[in-house]
Amino acid sequence: MSSQIKRVKASSEPEQPKRRVTRRGFLQTALGVTLAASAVGGLGALYALKIEPGWVQVVRRDVHLPRLAKAFDGFTIAQLSDIHRGPYMSEESLRRVVGMVNELAPDLIVLTGDFVAGQAHFAPSCARALAQLAAPHGVWAVLGNHDVWSSAGAVVHALEQANVRVLRDARHSITLEDQHLWLLGLEDMGITAFMGTSFEGFRNKWGRSMATLGELLGDIPQHEARLLLVHNPDVTEMLAQVPVDLALCGHTHGGQVRLPLLGSPIVPSFFGEKYVCGLVEGPGSLVYINRGLGVISPPVRLNCRPELTLLRLRPL
Repeated sequence: MSSQIKRVKASSEPEQPKRRVTRRGFLQTALGVTLAASAVGGLGALYALKIEPGWVQVVRRDVHLPRLAKAFDGFTIAQLSDIHRGPYMSEESLRRVVGMVNELAPDLIVLTGDFVAGQAHFAPSCARALAQLAAPHGVWAVLGNHDVWSSAGAVVHALEQANVRVLRDARHSITLEDQHLWLLGLEDMGITAFMGTSFEGFRNKWGRSMATLGELLGDIPQHEARLLLVHNPDVTEMLAQVPVDLALCGHTHGGQVRLPLLGSPIVPSFFGEKYVCGLVEGPGSLVYINRGLGVISPPVRLNCRPELTLLRLRPL
């Protein structure tokens, strides 16, 4: 394996947005909590609180990419997202999942953000567990909104001590038989749906990052496949004119609770169920949204098991 890294970074850290919840966002959250509580009454509460959140599902999926070089036919990528190490995710639980990842023997491991549950002091214990991950082409990551809200620098330091390489508006090339596959990583801007902004405001906040992505892509040969790691799948709505083949995301947790006929009462996305989970056709690329390992309050999962993804790349 050979690698190349190019980094484009602004001279100063972006201003961190305030996590302000609007009345509309509060009502949506309250509705979701009410529906979730109704759904998990009685014995269901025990299942949703104690069983499903720890019942990790291995999701295997072939993804066909038109620009994928023949050398990468069958290349496997394990994806973890939204670990949320904290009150509801122990270091021991994370170590068990790390063991599951290693048993799959992927060629590459990617981690798509939200390593901590809003507090950076959980980062070292998260990193200790992740240090056991192993893949021939390494372990690569991007930060999520909870990491940025707590302390991006502290989370990055802990991860890099554990040999997890963090792409902070940067790229990395993987080479097999003189053919290339590109990883590009964008750092989360810390803004999400239900924070009192519109998608237009979200788009404006990400404007500089989109310009950075254009620079990172600028000198990559047109025939070489590109994978984008970005925590929030709403970003992919801005990729209509951007030559990316596949975006790997997290953030939405699959909604955590999926109700019959109703789907997920709460999806932290401007596009609702479109980016709740799984493989989606975005405006300019395929998008895979991992349901995540951890939870946020209320700490339940119902019909939405935590996910470990194994993607196998295939040429079209």
